Amino acid sequence: MKNTLQPLVYGLLLAIGLTGGFFISNYTHDGSIISSSSDDKIQEVIRYAFDNYVDSVSREQLVDDAISGMLEKLDPHSVYIPKQEFGDVNDQLNGSFEGIGVQFRIESDTIVVISPVPNGPSATKGILPGDRIVKVDGKTVAGTGIENDDVLKLLKGPKGSKVVLGIYRKGVKGINDYEIIRDVIPLNSLDAAFMLNNSTGYIRLNAFTATTYDEFSKAITQLLNTGMSNLILDLRDNGGGFLNAAVDIADDFLPEGNTIVYTKGLHRKEKFYKSYARGLFEKGKLVILIDEFSASASEILAGSIQDNDRGLIIGRRSFGKGLVQEQIELKDGSAFRLTVARYYTPSGRCIQRPYDGGAEEYYLDFYKSLVLNDSAAWIYNTEKHDSLVYSTRLGRAVYGGGGIFPDSVVLHDYSFTAAFQTAFFGGGKVFGEVFRYIDTERNNLKRNYPDFGQFYSRFQVPSELMGSIYAKSGINESLVGVQDAMLARVFVKANIARELFGIDAYYRVIMPEDNLIKKALQVLR
Repeated sequence: MKNTLQPLVYGLLLAIGLTGGFFISNYTHDGSIISSSSDDKIQEVIRYAFDNYVDSVSREQLVDDAISGMLEKLDPHSVYIPKQEFGDVNDQLNGSFEGIGVQFRIESDTIVVISPVPNGPSATKGILPGDRIVKVDGKTVAGTGIENDDVLKLLKGPKGSKVVLGIYRKGVKGINDYEIIRDVIPLNSLDAAFMLNNSTGYIRLNAFTATTYDEFSKAITQLLNTGMSNLILDLRDNGGGFLNAAVDIADDFLPEGNTIVYTKGLHRKEKFYKSYARGLFEKGKLVILIDEFSASASEILAGSIQDNDRGLIIGRRSFGKGLVQEQIELKDGSAFRLTVARYYTPSGRCIQRPYDGGAEEYYLDFYKSLVLNDSAAWIYNTEKHDSLVYSTRLGRAVYGGGGIFPDSVVLHDYSFTAAFQTAFFGGGKVFGEVFRYIDTERNNLKRNYPDFGQFYSRFQVPSELMGSIYAKSGINESLVGVQDAMLARVFVKANIARELFGIDAYYRVIMPEDNLIKKALQVLR
């Protein structure tokens, strides 16, 4: 199980460490640099290495590596962003990018459109799910070993620029050209918003970006108009983002005058963020779901609700990222983020995990926490430090020591057996087989299930598809237990729903089997 999880885990850790597990405060520097003998020493080493190293080296790369190494020694979240990465990193926080507006995957060495962004430049030109992009500006891209980063470089570009796609579509003769004019494409941070029952609404956020509060306020208003009196806010896998987005959402939950978070550092004065205007949801019952990948701004929001006794936190101990970065853009187009303060929950907790052993040990310790057996995981999620006890507004004990400790611990999102879950999801066969099924049956599925409601109530996963997934995953179908078999079918149906109707449909299908949702509904009764 450890080997199966490791690539995925380290990919997620990278996201937390660089693109999702921070928040940025506004800062502008005056451009002045104070020279010193230390600066001369750095330049002397770089110059000597460039002139004398045994192999050819880039002076620019030497400088980049020196900056990266210096920042990494400070803490795990102070980072250098090379100029070639800066645009992509900022896109995620800005909540948009400039491109043609399609979701894609590479299947059999070919770029396949999963879905065009609604009302985006590709959708308005007639690009459809299942289309194969075989040429870009006359250059063949199919069968060339193209990778995701290569596709992004080809399809992203300045607003107003043109790109010609050569499209192969099943049932249509030949390759047809589509001229697409690039535009601003939103990156939605809201994955889902719907009613779970007559009184309880559900909202899931994947990040805190520049557009998150607008997305959230629109969604919660619609749910309130539907009759919502209880809310489950899902922050699982949400690595953070902008401080202000988390503060604005907390303000909608808290009465005027409550502390949401405060920050302080050696060179930054203590600053308090409080609730002000009348919020959209100050009275109804509230539950927030967190897990080990909930970090930074997610922890700010969860901590403010917990410390102010406004709602309950359910799930697993959060990541434990309590450092504030400021972002400085450099003249060559690169940037760096420097930790300048720590943030504290209203009760005074600093929830930053220790990082004395350096960045590598910091992330390795976190990875180890993910692969604990259930008894050890229970201790990790519940064991408190009596020396780090704090009190909520109503006098409940809450604890520091790294991360937000939930009020109610649920160790597993779904009740798979561990061995089956590893075999079923570990090799990634589910998603490939679902794609091939939809690619073949898309027209029939759309005709038979024109909307999500009909799909949800009537569609049954074909036994042949399940058999194919089991076979490709090396699973003996005859040995699969009843619970595992039921959950596997639900997950396959959910992935088919996502391909046909979007990410919201995925969560609508999977929600009845989600253990954290079950617990939340139980406490909301």
